[in-house]
Amino acid sequence: MAGRLDGKVALVTGGGRGIGAAIAKQFGAEGATVILSYGGSKNAAEAVAEDIRGMGQSAEAVHCDAATAGATDKLVRDTAERHGQLDILVNNAGVYPMTTIAKCSDDEWERTMAINLRAPFEGFRAGYNVMAPGGSIITIGSIAAEGVLAPGIAVYSASKSGVQLLSRGAARELGRKQIRSNVIQPGPIDTDMNPADGDKADFQKMMVPLGRYGKVEEIAELATFLASDDSSYINGAVINADGGMTS
Repeated sequence: MAGRLDGKVALVTGGGRGIGAAIAKQFGAEGATVILSYGGSKNAAEAVAEDIRGMGQSAEAVHCDAATAGATDKLVRDTAERHGQLDILVNNAGVYPMTTIAKCSDDEWERTMAINLRAPFEGFRAGYNVMAPGGSIITIGSIAAEGVLAPGIAVYSASKSGVQLLSRGAARELGRKQIRSNVIQPGPIDTDMNPADGDKADFQKMMVPLGRYGKVEEIAELATFLASDDSSYINGAVINADGGMTS
């Protein structure tokens, strides 16, 4: 049975862990050739690539320090050149600084904006130049873009609000080339960064009408839909996958 992404080449940044790893595996299961980048978790990323190869699909893990200017631009261009095409780009690499405005250092601010905002910008810019009509760019944002939901996340919220608007702008500009741009904004998702049994889990579950954390597989399924031709008229959408937390 043909997969929804048969014949497509997909790049998932930050694909070695959590949501990124789940998306990479789902893309592979749907027939895509998958390139996943990692920053510091080489072994985890290689394990994800090996899982995809075990499905009979081509996959590789590539190092990319998203905090370095120009690194994501080079990653996107190199991927398209090596594989002859790039059909899907997932801007997933990100950091989550827990700091107040008063205590945030210049270095922490710069690193957060570099990874959460500048790297996706480089992805959009390079994607415009190397992706063919029919391409799809999916950005993993956060419901923190909708407001500062608690003390200590203002810096993170600022970066995610910025990337949401950047993605919506890309939908207008890249859409003229028939390249779609959409945003997934997860709420509490069970990952090693925010485990469903963590110290703050009960408080977060209380804020979710469904009363539970989301699963990485649920985000991956949504990303697959947005990457596929099934969503060919969806462009510029911001989808909150949060169990109703922002309802």
